[in-house]
Amino acid sequence: MPIVNVNSCNIFYETAGSGEPIVFLHGESHSSRLFEKQLEYFGRNYRCIAYDRRGHAQSDVPEYGYSVWNQIGDMRLLFDALGIDRATIVAVSMSTPIAVSFALRHPERVKALVLSSWYELDGFPLLEQRRKSHQLPFAELHLKFRDVLVNAGKDGLIRFVEENYEALLPILPLDKPLVRGQLIEILAGHAVEHYTKAGEYYTSIPFLREELRRITCPVLGICGTEDPSPDRPELLDGMPNFRQEWIPGARRFTMMEYPDLFNEVLEAFLVENAPSATDQRVNNRVESGPARV
Repeated sequence: MPIVNVNSCNIFYETAGSGEPIVFLHGESHSSRLFEKQLEYFGRNYRCIAYDRRGHAQSDVPEYGYSVWNQIGDMRLLFDALGIDRATIVAVSMSTPIAVSFALRHPERVKALVLSSWYELDGFPLLEQRRKSHQLPFAELHLKFRDVLVNAGKDGLIRFVEENYEALLPILPLDKPLVRGQLIEILAGHAVEHYTKAGEYYTSIPFLREELRRITCPVLGICGTEDPSPDRPELLDGMPNFRQEWIPGARRFTMMEYPDLFNEVLEAFLVENAPSATDQRVNNRVESGPARV
């Protein structure tokens, strides 16, 4: 199992292919499993890396360190450990604040940003105003998940989410039960402590939407047309390096609901921003394996 120790935390990661790096970053209570179809597809021509953020799935659940700012450090040290000088970052939902903050602090290491469902850039507590179709605030929802997991186990939590997702998690697809089941299994697949740590992360998210205008690399927004909290690209009018694409019929998890369409949109963006010969020489160097930091 590939594990690298960064920022005092053991981080699990998956990798596929070689060439120009793409780093896939899952949202809160998700995991690297979101990107199985992307690693399979893009691994043919790119070096793809997806990792479980601290506190998630197969990574450690340390006592502290879940703020946006500390998870920027996780990403920087992961780049260092895996020998990634500069990459395209594909972030989803509540990981978009990490990706944007990383690009603001380390612009030389970000070739391009792909932000899939980015309303969380409004930060806490404003983002809760966009979640009014949800029955519970984000932190309370995760504490409820914790209680169900403690009392009924993982299978009980899976049943609870399946029975209540239309009220509690309307971001899950109504018309794709297989995908919905996979997503619910991912949501229920964390240590008990995770569901408390999620609130620590969530309440640390600052208002970043206007900060996004300071980023000079190419930025692509992707959103499902049926997402209950859809992106609002009109708020970024006049940002010359930004454009928005829509996945018809999808809700929040476009990369799993319609992987072929998601991959098509992402591939077109990657081709449009193909690396220079200098970038290729840098990123094609032979790796000797991850360093420990």
